[in-house]
Amino acid sequence: MPNAASHTPTSASLFHQAPMFRVALALAAGIFLSELLPPIPILVLCLVSVLAIGLMSFSTYLIPSRWLFLLAFWVAFASVGGLLVHLHAPADPFGACPTHQTHTLSVRLRDTPRQTSKCYKTVAEVDSLNGTPVRGRVMLFVAKDSLSANLQAGDRIHLTARPSLPSTQVGPDKFNYRRYLRRHGILWQCYVPSGNWQLSTNSETRYSLQLRFARIQQLWVQKLRRLSLTPQQQAVAEALLLGWRGDVDQSTQQQFRGAGIAHLLCVSGLHVGVMALLVGGCLFFLGRRLWQRIVKGIIQLLAVWFFVLLTGMAPSTLRAGVMFTLMIVGDMMEQRPNTLNNLATSAVLIFCFAPMQLFDVGFQLSYTAVLGILAWHRPLLQLLPSLAQSEPNPLQWLLGKVWSWTCLSTAAQLVTLPLILYYFHQFPLYFLIANLTVVPFAGLLLATALLALAAGNAGWLTALLRLQLQAVDHITRWVSSLPSALLDNLYCDLPMLLFLFLALYLFTLWLRDKKPWALPATVASLLLLALYLLALRHHLFGLG
Repeated sequence: MPNAASHTPTSASLFHQAPMFRVALALAAGIFLSELLPPIPILVLCLVSVLAIGLMSFSTYLIPSRWLFLLAFWVAFASVGGLLVHLHAPADPFGACPTHQTHTLSVRLRDTPRQTSKCYKTVAEVDSLNGTPVRGRVMLFVAKDSLSANLQAGDRIHLTARPSLPSTQVGPDKFNYRRYLRRHGILWQCYVPSGNWQLSTNSETRYSLQLRFARIQQLWVQKLRRLSLTPQQQAVAEALLLGWRGDVDQSTQQQFRGAGIAHLLCVSGLHVGVMALLVGGCLFFLGRRLWQRIVKGIIQLLAVWFFVLLTGMAPSTLRAGVMFTLMIVGDMMEQRPNTLNNLATSAVLIFCFAPMQLFDVGFQLSYTAVLGILAWHRPLLQLLPSLAQSEPNPLQWLLGKVWSWTCLSTAAQLVTLPLILYYFHQFPLYFLIANLTVVPFAGLLLATALLALAAGNAGWLTALLRLQLQAVDHITRWVSSLPSALLDNLYCDLPMLLFLFLALYLFTLWLRDKKPWALPATVASLLLLALYLLALRHHLFGLG
């Protein structure tokens, strides 16, 4: 994670120094409203956008009015957000076909099937339905057998199945699985029993870029499996290096959640940043001449995007990929990066190509964590100003680095707390221990894993990787075993989420900008949250 908090603008000049931030917020508002409101026709959205853009010109040149311009700006980009949702609406491969009947489909697997207790689960692109070319995605559940175990990304199969709508409520939290799949471009699911499918003998080998990298990912997974690691070490290495979580069992996931570093098992901006720094470090011999900066930047960009594609293009890695691209290009041109504007630009680009990522939990956590670091890192550092300053004393330098990482981890955890409570209803109480001991050495672990992959089953490299993974296992196991390490079953609904974010925002205004009214406003918002909790408790236990 880049330490760019020093370049963060204050809230007073936020929209002036980071103009893309306002664009990102307006697009996000339009995407959110498109889900909240009844569908608005494309023609209406286009008309509203054109009128709003005309009003922006009118309020700029004819009758200058800042508030009228801002209103037109928000309406224009919110309408564009709604248009993006329409443009990227999922295609229905079944269309007007009766879905209560069995159909013959030709599909291509988009990713490597993941094993569940009863079947293999994967997303597939439908090429034809009953011999007619169609387009769209389905979620496939293929029964376990000796043939389905060998399926991989890019395989084309012919099958007979009856489509069904995904369940709207799954699990004790009544998770809306149908809405989740729709936001990922999937409207239907199909269960395929053994014997109801066959691998296509078509020699066509056209693969999308994503499928090519999915196959490369599986080749690297197979290489990792030949490094003589224990099953748990192998699963952690696959998740850390390649974003492949198919071998991570529930106990390992629970262990990392209890230690407060579950994000290490999901490739995120931290991993992309480490990769960029590793490549940049290997190119230390390149100086600051123009051609040297360009060569170094191009190599870093290739490495970053190879890693983003290799790990499946998760929202957090896409965000980090775009951000680091802007930072690397800025360094090539010797321009000082505006981290907040780069963050907003990455969000705008993601909205343009995949607007429904706004509702992805990984997207929300990733962007919220970076915003938290930008807003809170410097104020927290100033709590101990003697450690915030760089000193030639090695001990002072080390203490300063530990304090800086403590502030960074605390900022990210604090600002994402409302989302963690809302989505997962739990909180790792001792998150700082593992974040200060394991996360800073993620770069060393990644470098060792890459070298071990490149060298094959080299004895000393494999032993070093095994030793590092053992250390990670011991630390996470110890932290997760501490009393009350993971506070669970913490209730948080939408009003509570909004109250918590409001309190955090107001407190940030007081802490960073010294707004005198922000502190009492923070207290007032927390009091309203307490009153809401009392009213909720009375409703559930007093009247219910």
